[in-house]
Amino acid sequence: MKKHLYFSCCVAIVFAFSSCSTKTKEQSKVQEVQKSAVELFTDKVAEAHGFKQWSEVEEISFSFNVSRANGNTFSRLWMWQPKSNTVGSIQDKDTIWYNRNQELDSLENRLNAGFTNDKFWLLTPFNLIWDRGNYKATLSENSSSPVENKSYTKLTIVYGQEGGYTPGDAYDFYIDQDYIVREWTFRRGNQTEPNISSACKDYIEIGGLRLAQNYARANNERALFFSDLKVETSQK
Repeated sequence: MKKHLYFSCCVAIVFAFSSCSTKTKEQSKVQEVQKSAVELFTDKVAEAHGFKQWSEVEEISFSFNVSRANGNTFSRLWMWQPKSNTVGSIQDKDTIWYNRNQELDSLENRLNAGFTNDKFWLLTPFNLIWDRGNYKATLSENSSSPVENKSYTKLTIVYGQEGGYTPGDAYDFYIDQDYIVREWTFRRGNQTEPNISSACKDYIEIGGLRLAQNYARANNERALFFSDLKVETSQK
């Protein structure tokens, strides 16, 4: 009798575990279905650029460069340790470190404004996930891109009016059939006319990430570009 009772209890536990496992899978499927078409699309864009590898990144460093009309180049060199959210800004021969999770002083806040901008350019596809909930998005098929006049899926995001360094701004991303960002436009304050339109060039795969190194414009093939790209990961 005791053996029968013990066996019955084991069967009940196994059944309960199996039931919970099945329920978890069903809930996951329901959650996936409940995701909007835009959310599923932005997931694919981020993943196409290596977002699933981001959790392995220990440090990423890069130089953000802008070509000026006088022929000179403006540059900012950054080091970012995303797991602790610590940023290093190289100023001449000195490096200033600060933690973005802590309250920033006036100098750190000024530096962070520049870092936020430069990081956005470098890791644009990942921001589609990081900033989710802070913007509204729409999709348009077969849209003509502004720089190269090619047909892509256009993803438009408009940020909310509160928070961040540039609230209310809008971005139009032109994305190919492989979910790679090929061009994007910045529109300050969601105005109709674009402020900046760039074509994403010279993609490089580094540390499992797929990053554009050059952002060309209609009248300047090297308007904004990245150099000194390094990615350190926890993978051996």
